[in-house]
Amino acid sequence: MRKWLVCPAAAAAAVIVLATAGNSGGVLRAEGGSPTAISASATTASGSSVLIAMGHLDDPSNMFWEFFFKSAGSKSWVLHTPPGVASNGGLVLAAAPSGSLTVGFLISADLKFSPVAQSTDGGDKWSPGELPSPLASMPDALAVGSSGEALALVATADQRVMETSGDLSAWRTLTLTKALRVAAGSCGVQDVTAVAYNDAAEPLLGLRCAQKGEVGLLAETAPSSDGPATWRDIGLSLGPGGGAAVVTRLVSTSNGVVGLGQVGAGKRTSIVAFWGGGSTDQWSGPTPFSVPAGWSVTATATGGNSGQGLAVLLGSGARRRVEVITGPGTSWMTLPPVPRDASGVSVDGAEVDTFVVTGSHLAVWAWTPGATGWTRTASMSVPVPYGSSS
Repeated sequence: MRKWLVCPAAAAAAVIVLATAGNSGGVLRAEGGSPTAISASATTASGSSVLIAMGHLDDPSNMFWEFFFKSAGSKSWVLHTPPGVASNGGLVLAAAPSGSLTVGFLISADLKFSPVAQSTDGGDKWSPGELPSPLASMPDALAVGSSGEALALVATADQRVMETSGDLSAWRTLTLTKALRVAAGSCGVQDVTAVAYNDAAEPLLGLRCAQKGEVGLLAETAPSSDGPATWRDIGLSLGPGGGAAVVTRLVSTSNGVVGLGQVGAGKRTSIVAFWGGGSTDQWSGPTPFSVPAGWSVTATATGGNSGQGLAVLLGSGARRRVEVITGPGTSWMTLPPVPRDASGVSVDGAEVDTFVVTGSHLAVWAWTPGATGWTRTASMSVPVPYGSSS
């Protein structure tokens, strides 16, 4: 195993707290097919996490993805990116309901494998691991269960889901995409796009479907230790006129599974939210909203008071807008105009945060229910290591 992490003392030196200002309270693919990371956030009982690209965003060798954490009850975001590894390619986050955090590194020009790191103290200290194949560029390509077991979606030619019982450097193949096509016959499986654990601690897979009208979801039927994994189709129907869907977020929470899908029908795109235990085909939702023409998904977040909330940051040029939904049985709501060029979003209780990056400078803006606009709550410079990857 590669010992890629620096010592805990060096990790502690990388911690920077965002000072509170004043008293104010999917998946993308670049041209040519190379994967591009997208900002993602998750909130659990222990705190909120967010991944943000910083530095020279038009120069891959000088763009670095950073991990920030805000502990429960705190107003300050803290820089806790696992040290010792180039993060130019992007980061993937798994925030388990138990409070553990697992971060995976996507490959880049000088990084040809995917290190992973896990923390049980909000990112103060990290334990190292390593995947045998490059991690897929999907917001939920990693998942961690209640007993430390983990799933990883890797970007191989035969696209496979890996699993481990807890050792982040000892992975085995759980399944290949081609093995799933019979199990989810009505979906027309193109690939796996998200992994999670359901309420029965079984692996749960989100899919990209070729067939219209279905959100593709599979749950494991037999423990993988008893032989090849078998799967049951627990997808949900979009109803008449539904387009082809891809699951973009799939997150285990203390109150069940929360999911997000993107649906294309002609020139129209919509976002759907859904909730359930993830062990049967009984789901609440799908609850959709239409993406306005000329807008696209920039970032997503899970969280809220029940852990069942979702936020989607949309972008059109420098303009931004945020859509939020608080849980099953509620409707999507458009928030007041968002600061221009925001590149991330997080949901912590009733508060929604957005993040605006200018080079190595980060500003955090907050909205709370009833507010007519956003308030800047933090501003800081981050020590971006320009030139370290060239």
